[in-house]
Formats: sequence, C-alpha cells, structure tokens
Amino acid sequence: MQIDKNTLNLVMPIERSDGSTVHVYAIPIARATFERYYMVMAKAFNTIYSGGLGIMSGPRVAAMVLKDTAIEMNAWDGPEGVERGLIQEIRRLTNVLVLGDHGWETIPIHEALAKGHIDEDDMSEVENALAFFTVASHMHRKADRRGILEGASKLWGARLESLSCSEFSASLQRSTMTAGSDAKPHEPKKSRLQIPA
Repeated sequence: MQIDKNTLNLVMPIERSDGSTVHVYAIPIARATFERYYMVMAKAFNTIYSGGLGIMSGPRVAAMVLKDTAIEMNAWDGPEGVERGLIQEIRRLTNVLVLGDHGWETIPIHEALAKGHIDEDDMSEVENALAFFTVASHMHRKADRRGILEGASKLWGARLESLSCSEFSASLQRSTMTAGSDAKPHEPKKSRLQIPA
C-alpha cells in the first residue's frame, strides 16, 4: 500500500491505571465513505461548532452528536446506516499498540477492549475523539486542516502523525531502546500525554 506522507493519522496515548501506556492509532476514512455519509457528518459538524462545543468540548462528545444527528435524520440503523457503515469503518481503521513480551504489538481496537488493554471509559473517550477527528478532517478546507487538527489534538492529548502504523510502532521500539540506562529494553518511556478527563 502506498503511504501518503500528507495523510493525517491520529495517535492518542492512553495511560493505564498500572502506569503503562498504550497508543491508539487511527487512519482517516476514505473519500468514498465521506461521500456516502457527508450530510450526517456536515450536520454533526455544524452542531458541534454552532453549539459552542468546538475543539475544546467537541472531541468529548462528537460520537454522541454524530449518533443523535443520524437518528434525527433516520440514518442510524440498517445495513447502510451510520452505525454499520461509518462507525464500524472508523473502528476498523483504528488499532492499538500494546507493549508485549516481544515489543510493541498492533491489535484491532475491539480486541484491545476485549483483552482489557483499554477499558470502557477509555473506549468512550477514544470513540468521541475519533468521531471528531473524522468529521473535522473532512469538513475543514484542506489548506486549514492540518493547523486546526494539530491545535485541537494537542488540547486533548493526541497528535497527528504521517507515519504508517508499522513505522510508528518501529519509532516506539527505537525510543524504547534509548529511554535510559535504567529502562529495560522493552520498557517504554512514560508518556505525559493523556486524553483529558
């Protein structure tokens, strides 16, 4: 697969209760998916911004706004509905990097939830942030997109990344190995980034 270095992927570190960190890595939905659900996304975008939520509160509630908007438009349920078509696609494009016995492992987000690498509260925060990222990525002008999303992501403990998931994982491996003389070879540096509570 050709990696477009202009693609804005989203990385969110999640600090767990045991002090370890996992990284949620999401790539944007395809243009064809946006074109299928553009009206719901446009109305959700309008609700987020005209409702005064913006980049401070939007990432905390965007998935709920998207669901409410789709229900109001009678577009949530069904095989082509937002739940199955858009939300499931966002989840499909999201992985979690978890430190295992052999370094950083990449697993689908639903598996990370099932195995307890992230909990229900984390999942809610992640899904809302991903919905905001998805809507904002497609609704802002291309010329403005990077600046807006970079500013927003810093406010809610995430960052934009042009590296592919495997390249990002490799960068974690390198930073792990140089984390310091007191760190074990497979022990990550503690991340200070967190999704705000």
